[in-house]
Amino acid sequence: MKRICYILMLVSSFQCFSQATEEPVLVRFDIGKGFFAERVFAVNGSPYLNEKYEMGVIINGPSKKEFRMRYNAYLGMFEVLDKNNKEASVLKSANILVAFDEKIYRILDYEETVQDKALYYLPQNGDKTIRGNIKEGYFNKLSDGETKLYLKTIKRIPKFKSSDHGYNRFEPTALLTLTHYFIKRKYRPATRIKLSKKEVLFALNDKYNELRTYIKKNKLKLKTEEEVIQLISYYDTLN
Repeated sequence: MKRICYILMLVSSFQCFSQATEEPVLVRFDIGKGFFAERVFAVNGSPYLNEKYEMGVIINGPSKKEFRMRYNAYLGMFEVLDKNNKEASVLKSANILVAFDEKIYRILDYEETVQDKALYYLPQNGDKTIRGNIKEGYFNKLSDGETKLYLKTIKRIPKFKSSDHGYNRFEPTALLTLTHYFIKRKYRPATRIKLSKKEVLFALNDKYNELRTYIKKNKLKLKTEEEVIQLISYYDTLN
């Protein structure tokens, strides 16, 4: 498994920079009380979903072009090689789709959760912030209709654990691969959910009573994609 070197520098605020695909990622953060230190350590795993470049298609309206590419799920970006083997990244735009590994990737606005900031080091040059806690990033569509279910796959570095005496323990960690479900309502950013009655109903709360009756009548547990999509399809008939 590829090992990637991460340099940690404790400064006034947390930032994360990725300079080039083979360069270290610089992670800067503050542990408070004026402490400053610099550490170098290896992180197990890779930021890529696919380590090697594979063929994919960039779709911009009627235009379709094939490139060798790989997806950096830590930064949320596609890296491509041109005919001269020079690296470039795919422009993030709602009008540009990427067909890769039998999936279609598209850009959506979504709400970043408090848990993301609390549990993981978030790359500064990752998904772009639109406003407040609203960001834009790549998603895979799982259903059609006015309201849709999406899946987002990311890589994250867990934050260091604090020891009993309150100081951070600088230990090698590992990149985690995480998948999250999102519900996208018309004219609204996508909202992250777990596959559960409580969270799905909260995301579709303007029709709470009607959906609750439908769930009970159809004995839905909302623990699978299929049942959540079924409920979303019914939700669209109520609007």
